[in-house]
Amino acid sequence: MKLISMLSACGLLTISSVAASAAPFKLEKTYSDIFGGGGNESLRIVNTGTPNLDARVRAGGFRVTDTTNNIDLIAWCVDIAHSLTLKGLYEITSAPFSNTFSFSQSQKDNIASLFETAYRDLDLTNNSQSAGFQLALWEITNETSGTLDVENGTFSTVASMGAVDAANGFLDNLGGPVIQSYKVNYYESLGYKNGTRFSQNLVSVTPVPLPAAGLLLGCGLAGLYLTGRRKKS
Repeated sequence: MKLISMLSACGLLTISSVAASAAPFKLEKTYSDIFGGGGNESLRIVNTGTPNLDARVRAGGFRVTDTTNNIDLIAWCVDIAHSLTLKGLYEITSAPFSNTFSFSQSQKDNIASLFETAYRDLDLTNNSQSAGFQLALWEITNETSGTLDVENGTFSTVASMGAVDAANGFLDNLGGPVIQSYKVNYYESLGYKNGTRFSQNLVSVTPVPLPAAGLLLGCGLAGLYLTGRRKKS
């Protein structure tokens, strides 16, 4: 029975996954508070580039729900030009962003590396870590000086040392060993008030599982191992 169960499970792994729909979807707050009890911090951000900004904000991971597909997720702000307005209509884009400022390939690579090197072990309930991760994303997407440091440059913050140290630690580790691979999903606001105003553009990720070939190889080896044990018994 163990052999049958193992091979049945492996057979399921050969079924191709359904591609994510490119159709527009609605995002809403999962809880009355956008952070849903997760870590966050009130801090000041200053951007002397475009958009020019000096504001006090709360930084952390947003708890939102894709009500079109009934999916809860944690999303992060990558757009300081707009305020978050939910309920909102969004779509996934591979070319962020057409409604505001586009990202360079270097920026997209750094965003991917930030998730790959830091996100798996991030304590989303910790204020400093959650705020620090958000600050790191803002630094990547807004800094133009060539040096990624949330205390200096065209983008900077006045925040707790815990959040600052966390952010700069994440940034220092960009390009380091991959802890977990992710598919990066950029959520572009489709606007409201007849498309004349936009909510914040967001980013979220989904873990990338072991490639199908690797899974099938593992299942094949497991099947051979169990067959061998059965013959010996």
